[in-house]
Amino acid sequence: MKLPDRITDIVWLQTAFIGDIVLTTAAFALAFERFPGARQHLVTTKVGAVALAGHPHLASTVVFEKGRAGLLASFRAVRTTLGKNLADPRGAVLVSAHRSHRSSLLGRYLRLPTINYREAAWGGFATARVPRLAVVHETLRLALLLEPLGVPREAIMAARPFLPQAALAPDSELARLLRLDDPSLVRIGISPGSQWRTKEWPAESYRALARALLDHDPRYLIILLGAASEGALVSVVKAGLPPERVVDTIGKAPLKVLNAVFPTLAVHIGNDSSPLQFASALDTPTVALFGPTTPQMGFGPLARHSRVAEVSGLACRPCSDHGPNVCPLGHFKCMRELTPAAVLEATLAVLAARPALTVDNAKAPDPFPSPP
Repeated sequence: MKLPDRITDIVWLQTAFIGDIVLTTAAFALAFERFPGARQHLVTTKVGAVALAGHPHLASTVVFEKGRAGLLASFRAVRTTLGKNLADPRGAVLVSAHRSHRSSLLGRYLRLPTINYREAAWGGFATARVPRLAVVHETLRLALLLEPLGVPREAIMAARPFLPQAALAPDSELARLLRLDDPSLVRIGISPGSQWRTKEWPAESYRALARALLDHDPRYLIILLGAASEGALVSVVKAGLPPERVVDTIGKAPLKVLNAVFPTLAVHIGNDSSPLQFASALDTPTVALFGPTTPQMGFGPLARHSRVAEVSGLACRPCSDHGPNVCPLGHFKCMRELTPAAVLEATLAVLAARPALTVDNAKAPDPFPSPP
């Protein structure tokens, strides 16, 4: 099976974590530009489908229920739905952005010419394979999957993630919660959680940072963001802070509205986790906190105005791909020695450099700003 001469459909298979799914939008944008007549389809998780609902570069989204039914039944459901959406199966190509055994099997089952990483499990099933380079940002690693289709490296190097900005209805509950009717406020978003425990800066440190920010300027309003499961963590962060200057959005700002919430923020502060990738795709000024992982692993901030806060010189960093649930050495220095004063300094620097807030995400920034 060879790659088609004329591309009519590009099927993306991406069932990784939500941050990885968001970063794949850079490749969507690149394919949209290079193959203007082709339709793009995304096979993803239920969470991924929610996060990318209505994305302008996707003609359809197919949910792959990885754990809900038998594997064969899930495969059949994907193939049936996808078959109805393809413009022309003869011109379709599958681009697998996930390296698992299950993704490789699904790609084989769909019976489409496939592009995959050389390092993917059972990658020998693929029609074409590309190396997953260790020294570039994940955005570029994903965009490089388009190289076998003739997309040049120069275009790949310019790729950046993209989520369309939206606006909250002025009379909505969330708009009232964020006090969007008050233009004098400077909204500072904080996402203290992570799926990986050692990636979380201590809640007490976030609380000290929030207090320092509120003391610094009476216009600052802290917006706490996170999944419903992070309610207890957020409660620790906001304990003792003036309630009139802290907005807790837990359970009130789901994934589907983040592209409306992030554009209201003057800066977003968070760990190496999915909100960081949302900030990159929406060009929200960012302060990214790295502990067990490092930006050099390929997941640093891409917003025009961004800073990384980390403890340099620790020989134990990075300690794993994702960050374990417990520090392997028991000291957790990578996060405990990151001081609120250092993060405050980085935040004030970003606030000083940021442009005026806008909901226009049409102009692409430099995807790889110079390090601070």
